[in-house]
Amino acid sequence: MSSLVRFYFSLTPRLQAFITLRDGLQCLEHARKHNNPYSWLQAATDIQTSLLGDHGRKPATPELLALLKSIREHLHKLAQEHPDFSEQITKACEAITEHEQTIRQCMPTILSFLNQDGILNAWVNANKKQDFLAHKLNFPQVLPIFWQSLNLQDAFSESLQELCAIVTHIDAMLNDFVPWSDKIAEEGRAQITPPRNEQHGLLIIGLDSKWVEQGITPEFSGNRLAIRMRFQAWKAAEPQTIVEEDIPYRMMLVPII
Repeated sequence: MSSLVRFYFSLTPRLQAFITLRDGLQCLEHARKHNNPYSWLQAATDIQTSLLGDHGRKPATPELLALLKSIREHLHKLAQEHPDFSEQITKACEAITEHEQTIRQCMPTILSFLNQDGILNAWVNANKKQDFLAHKLNFPQVLPIFWQSLNLQDAFSESLQELCAIVTHIDAMLNDFVPWSDKIAEEGRAQITPPRNEQHGLLIIGLDSKWVEQGITPEFSGNRLAIRMRFQAWKAAEPQTIVEEDIPYRMMLVPII
């Protein structure tokens, strides 16, 4: 396979919280770089919900710290099993410890920004009232001006720099714990059964970009005992359909919970 597109299926709440936060941060930065204030506001709202918790979503900070602890414990175990690489693994553990300290230090600033910023909170309240473009607050007229003059997007991004770096590093680490396995989804379907005697927290599927360019992506359902995957095709002006041809893919089960 050439260029792999990665798809994640979380098996534990802490991994789900991490993935949700990671995706929100990526969308926020994409909207900032492409000068899209409405997309930026929506991503910022999602990050606020992740970090503060709302509508049944637990705050992400405790889950993120628990994930770092789990990674550190797994690395300690690896160091014991592979003494030849213990020095490199110990350095990775030290980096995880530094991440934990950094999160505790930077999070109050981030949460203060989210709690106090009037524009973000006005947007959140407007969405709660089903005013999704904030017409009653005249956002369609003033938001482009706010975007250029108040520099809200850059101020918020600056407060998130350390958190973004940590999340990016963790995301890369989760892709490095185990090698890829080559598989075939026969007639677009596959069932993945994780080993019963091992703990896993995340399933990562790698799909060649040529399939994604055709509108083909996987859909997941299931739990830790059995994961069902089927590939769907998306086309403009047509309903989504189930793929009925064999699809080669790669997968890894990450032993972090």
